[in-house]
Amino acid sequence: MTQEILDFLDKNVGFLATKGTCGNPRVRPIQSPLFYDGKLYSCTAKTKGIFKHIENFPNIELSAFDGKETWIRIRAEAVFEDNMQVKEAMFKKYPLLESIYTSPENKDFAVFYFKDPCIKIQSLSGRDEVIKG
Repeated sequence: MTQEILDFLDKNVGFLATKGTCGNPRVRPIQSPLFYDGKLYSCTAKTKGIFKHIENFPNIELSAFDGKETWIRIRAEAVFEDNMQVKEAMFKKYPLLESIYTSPENKDFAVFYFKDPCIKIQSLSGRDEVIKG
């Protein structure tokens, strides 16, 4: 994962696509990327539909757009991981999480990483680049 991609994700809201339990696609805004120990992570609550969708259909795609000309798509398998170091790092990067979950130990707080990501960077000016993991 290049620094360019990480900076892009930090500066722009992304939209995460999953397959809903009803079989239809679901897309939601998400802004919680964390690069930790060589993996890209995100988080959610175990009580939300996204958690159930990923458990049932782990293939996901994250798309982010800079509002000007460049967008990134990251397709991967989502893998939930009960990793306290990642949860603590997520809380440190996103202080708002404390008001939602109180602490990283909250049983409803879940983190997942993008396993074997395929990243595509495109732009209106003609950039079309594929990067593996």
